[in-house]
Amino acid sequence: DENNNNNDDYDYDGAGDNYDADANYEPSTLLNIWRITYATGAGILIYVLVSRISHLTESEVWAEDRDQREEERRERCHREAGVGFRPPHHHPTGGEQPPQPYDNNDKRKADSENNDNDGGEASKQGQPVISPTMSSITMKSEFDLLGSTNLDGCKIVPAVMTESDDDDSRGGGNKRKRSSEEMLLFRHYGVRLFGTSVTWLLWDIAYYGNKLFQSSFLIALTGEDASLVDIMGASAVNAFVALLGYYAAAAIVDDPDCGRLALQQTGFIITGTLFLLCGCLNERLSSTWLVVMYFGSSFFGQCGPNCTTFLIPCEVFPTNMRAMCHGISASAGKLGALIASILFNFVGERELFLFSGYASFAASLITFLTIPETTTLDLYEIDKQWHKVLNNERYEGPATDPRHLSFYERNQNRFCCSQ
Repeated sequence: DENNNNNDDYDYDGAGDNYDADANYEPSTLLNIWRITYATGAGILIYVLVSRISHLTESEVWAEDRDQREEERRERCHREAGVGFRPPHHHPTGGEQPPQPYDNNDKRKADSENNDNDGGEASKQGQPVISPTMSSITMKSEFDLLGSTNLDGCKIVPAVMTESDDDDSRGGGNKRKRSSEEMLLFRHYGVRLFGTSVTWLLWDIAYYGNKLFQSSFLIALTGEDASLVDIMGASAVNAFVALLGYYAAAAIVDDPDCGRLALQQTGFIITGTLFLLCGCLNERLSSTWLVVMYFGSSFFGQCGPNCTTFLIPCEVFPTNMRAMCHGISASAGKLGALIASILFNFVGERELFLFSGYASFAASLITFLTIPETTTLDLYEIDKQWHKVLNNERYEGPATDPRHLSFYERNQNRFCCSQ
């Protein structure tokens, strides 16, 4: 027994420093570290949000578009709440004036004129007397008695409209208008929406697959006998390299010689290549080369798709549809993260790299086909184009320049022109 106790003591002490570190490890310490980290990050995000709301001014394009939509809404509400319109009449200088809404003075004048002048003539001709204050029920009964409902050039609006009727008609009209706008959006920008959504989905498969299973990646690169300190050190260096990549992306993303499209496409190609090399050469190269390639994928992932996949959906859609399109693209990205968190539980370490590489190459191809370049494009041109689309008018401007169209859109335009 004494010998066994001595052997046990010897094995415990001889297990190495790693065993002692694990034995003295307190999970609550790591939990407190994570709490402090998340609290610090949350405080920084709240400060950024408050400072943006307090100091960020509204863009001129957004303000003009908002004012225009507000003016259209006021005119529509005025028409719906009005009691009638003057019929078009010939101006002394020639031509017709457009219909004008009645105001209170017009109503009183029209009443007196109709009673003094038009009433006799209308009664002589067998036509009903139409007053601007006449209700739709009264007008309908008059027309039913005479068997005529023809009012040339006069748009009849009910004089009496309850608040519930006004809300129902306005709400139904807004819903129909919104639905038609969405149909036009999918018809004219559906390919772009497909591209931004699928590229974000594929990138999050590769990105979150790396982050959620980073320990598996690092163990596969550093070796099974790596200590916890070695893995933590490699993870810290990887995070620092990724941060450098993000700053590099911020420095060159607005450069016309680079731009969003080239940055995203090149980032996908390089990260995909490095992932495939890590997966295919895992048993042939030393751990040092594998770690360098993995760090390279982190750098070019940040200096590329992790920056542009959320930036491009902010620029390739009209202003009043941008939030919806960006939300659809972002939700596709979260779906990709969910797919990665489930799928990567059932594959080996080699397949982790291969799946990430395949997803990156597929995203690069979709970027080439569907994403336009907007670095040098004034985004107000996209809004002007959208307003032309809503008015069923033809737009000619920088937004349809081949430099600002995707590969699919350029070839689609040629095909349409040839027809």
